[in-house]
Amino acid sequence: MKIRAVAPILCGAVFLSSSGCQTVNRCCSSLFAARATTFADTTPIPEKPEKAAKPADDSTKEASFRRAEANGSDEAVAKNSVPEPPAVNRRFNIPEELPGADAAPLVLPPMDPTQSIEQRKSLADALFPNVEPAKVKPGPDADSAPLTLSTMQQMAVDNSPVIRQAAADVEQARGQAVQAGLYPNPTFGYEGDTIGTARTAGYNGVFFTQEFVTADKLTLAQNVALNNVRAAQADLRKARVRLASDVRRNYFKVLIAQEQLKFNRAIAKLSEEVYRAQIDLVTGGESAPYEPLQLRVFAVQARNSVTTASNSLDATWRQLVAAVGMPDMTRQKVAGSVDLPVPVVEYETMVTMLQRHSDLIASNARIASSGSNLRLQEAIPIPNVTLYAAFQHDDTTPLSDYSTNVQVSAPVPAFNRNQGNITSAHAELVRARQNLTDTNNTLMSNLAENYNRYATSRTISESYRTDLLPDQVRVYRGVYDRFLIDGESIDFAQVVVAQQTLTQVVTSYLQSLSDSWMATVDLAELLQVDDLMTMDGMAMTPEAISLGVSAQNAEAVPAAIEGPSAGFEANSISATETRQVAVVSQDEEDAEERDQSVESSDGTVERSAPLRSRRPRARMIGKADGDAVQ
Repeated sequence: MKIRAVAPILCGAVFLSSSGCQTVNRCCSSLFAARATTFADTTPIPEKPEKAAKPADDSTKEASFRRAEANGSDEAVAKNSVPEPPAVNRRFNIPEELPGADAAPLVLPPMDPTQSIEQRKSLADALFPNVEPAKVKPGPDADSAPLTLSTMQQMAVDNSPVIRQAAADVEQARGQAVQAGLYPNPTFGYEGDTIGTARTAGYNGVFFTQEFVTADKLTLAQNVALNNVRAAQADLRKARVRLASDVRRNYFKVLIAQEQLKFNRAIAKLSEEVYRAQIDLVTGGESAPYEPLQLRVFAVQARNSVTTASNSLDATWRQLVAAVGMPDMTRQKVAGSVDLPVPVVEYETMVTMLQRHSDLIASNARIASSGSNLRLQEAIPIPNVTLYAAFQHDDTTPLSDYSTNVQVSAPVPAFNRNQGNITSAHAELVRARQNLTDTNNTLMSNLAENYNRYATSRTISESYRTDLLPDQVRVYRGVYDRFLIDGESIDFAQVVVAQQTLTQVVTSYLQSLSDSWMATVDLAELLQVDDLMTMDGMAMTPEAISLGVSAQNAEAVPAAIEGPSAGFEANSISATETRQVAVVSQDEEDAEERDQSVESSDGTVERSAPLRSRRPRARMIGKADGDAVQ
């Protein structure tokens, strides 16, 4: 039954009663008597007649004084002394330094049985003002289509300067790979010798020079650049995933802010209703005047929370559109709900998925690049051959003959055998291999930390949803209903505590949802998945969760990770012209299979594993727009 409907009946019962509310009268008398304050119910309470005390004889009095003197107590003396009158206007003093200490005491006129309920209510309304609702900015148009997460991710890809920069880095690396494999250009020119000899024109003609690169240096140099392309593509993939994660985080922040505003409005409405219901009890003489004021404090706090949630929603929306790359976008509805369960993925499956992380791909590419660079530096001392040829007309004699000159030359590595660059390349290879190990360790450490937050927050949010919130709502409803029915057996402070606890539980529930989704987004960023809700098909189905088994096989991870996504495919590069990339020879493929002997700084020799496994490499001549270097 509504409290407002019960209030007139309660008030009528109070008016018909000759003795009034005994309990409220006593508690209010003890609190407001010293202030000379009048409270809701001032009906006098008849005192019970005291039984006449039996006269004490002289022996009893003498024994009593003797016991008091022996125990050193003043109790007997106090009984026989004349009591002092009680102090008037004694109350505790609020420190003046506290804000609001100058507020006047609350004074409620005595209850007049001749007044009607409406008159009492108007008097109570003057003493207990209404709580003005919070001023909230109007939301988006109800007819507008809500924005989905995939739509915002695609908008971010189209507008992000970071993605354009990463794509430009890939194109730059591709251009360098093309340039590294190009053969040196020949040289043609005019050559004149012995001009003016014996007053003749001398020898006049043309010459031609060409450098012939030996030891397959061009292929080695191009392999270095091609592996740099692979590393740049991995960095592009990482930039795309980071951008998607930024959009996802701000997307769920907006959803959390929407839920926070909705819940705060509900708490504010509940607080206002309880506050008004308590005023009705004061009007009927069933409650002390200070009790509605305590509830009004909660109602005002709830209103302030609505204002805070509204401003927070505006701020999170601005952060979302900034992450999308459209900071001037007006407020729109966002589709989705934070109440949905987060995807469930087993830790072992995550470990398998992590092996295809772009940082590991980039590290392996840099190892291969360092290995190719080492072989290139070792091949540089092998001299290139330079051919020179000249064809000239002999004008020094009247025979008009022609002459031909041919030169073949090559530098002799007598002093400079590229020793310094070879040593540097060795060190670079060792560093690249150790960086792979360090990268793997860092990823595993991050996975352990993220999975801990993910699993913990998911369990906590589920417990709030299924246990804590329903139980606390039942507690609050039961405490307040019991307070209305039987105010003598339950203290008003329990109502206050129940309402505070309900507000705290709702706030904690929203925080647990925020923690759960933020941990899920962080985990998805670490695993570099394109589909958040299914974790690229590796999330467990509800049936599998109930059975405690995984819904997918771990062997399907590579195909799931490499699958395309809306705007977040790993290797797509925006370009318009056809790419010309030289063919990597099979000899280089075989060379990459050989173990490398790397001399470390302490003189030991480190035997390395093959740089990569044997697999056919796709030829990349004439790659069209968007094709990736493999």
